[in-house]
Amino acid sequence: MEYKVISGDSHVDIVWLPEDLFVSEAPDRLKDRMPKVIETREERVWVADGTRLGSVASAALTGSYEPYTPGLSHRLDKMEELGFFSDSQQGRFHPTTPELRIKDQEVDGVQAEVLYGILGVASGFSDAESGISDPEVVTAIYDIYNVWIADFCKRNPERFAGLACISCHDPQVAARQLRHAAKMGLKGAEINVANAAKPIYQKDWDVLWAAAAECHMPISFHTTGLPFREPEESAKEEYQLITLGLMSTLFQLSGPEFLTSILLSGACDRYPDFKFVLGECGIGWIPYVLYRIDQEYEDHLFHLNLSEKPSELWHRQGYSTFQDERLTPEIVQAVGEDNILWGSDYPHADTVWPESQEFIRKNLGHIDEGARRKITCENAGKMYGLMK
Repeated sequence: MEYKVISGDSHVDIVWLPEDLFVSEAPDRLKDRMPKVIETREERVWVADGTRLGSVASAALTGSYEPYTPGLSHRLDKMEELGFFSDSQQGRFHPTTPELRIKDQEVDGVQAEVLYGILGVASGFSDAESGISDPEVVTAIYDIYNVWIADFCKRNPERFAGLACISCHDPQVAARQLRHAAKMGLKGAEINVANAAKPIYQKDWDVLWAAAAECHMPISFHTTGLPFREPEESAKEEYQLITLGLMSTLFQLSGPEFLTSILLSGACDRYPDFKFVLGECGIGWIPYVLYRIDQEYEDHLFHLNLSEKPSELWHRQGYSTFQDERLTPEIVQAVGEDNILWGSDYPHADTVWPESQEFIRKNLGHIDEGARRKITCENAGKMYGLMK
């Protein structure tokens, strides 16, 4: 395979998965609590353990996976121009049918994708109060999904690099899941940092960072949104577009907490082969945070006794992904051309599919060709084993 563009951040959501997957594969004691599809008068919807997870084959415009409605979003309408949602009504699910997904890659000028998974089942979307909270149930769901995505990627390993979903409730469980994922051929893992049982700067998580370094499996801290104040219940309808704007505008800005936590934790020194990725956290804010954290470290955080300045640890072991953001040469230099991954975010509402090439030209056309190739192809390709 000749790679020209690799999406370092694409997705598989539960609303596109086989409807009997979790019930059929779960242990008997948990079958009643597994995700499944039920029919209501209005829709077919995924539910689990008393929680609504989303409509089958739906869009995620508001974060609650509601059915596609024409006219609500220019981007979703653009997707539907190529039959993305209408095909699903005929049982043709583009994201989880390998042949259809590859056709969508080809329409977009993309040769491979890194596939993030169903992390939000346990966290909700920009809301720590929703989603499934029972650790045993979440672990079982993730274990079943990880087997499924590993098998899916084996259908065409040149085009798909799958990431495991791992528990944020228990570092030992997460490490076990990561090692099993590596044996199955998955290329990394994602963990819900925002709702982790303990902050990732605590050494309790060293067992996971050690496993990641040993297995050469990068760990992704994919954003699940940044909490914000919402209106009282009686005013929600009046202000729904503003709250949608808050959700979507702030969505990538959970990254600064993840970045500061992991850099100050000492994990990068203890495990120099450990790599971490800020999934869909964007790029433009990173120079400020790196500058700020270095300032603080040199003044009074030096007692942490890191081997290098925090920014230097970032350049050695950290990465972040973006999909639509104009990066100046100065930003690329400050963040590092080796530390940036472009992704299409397919098939989410924030995706640039099927116009990725246009967005790449708009956002990176003025960047040095060598740096642009790293950002749009080589960095993801080498990290996830698609390229040597």
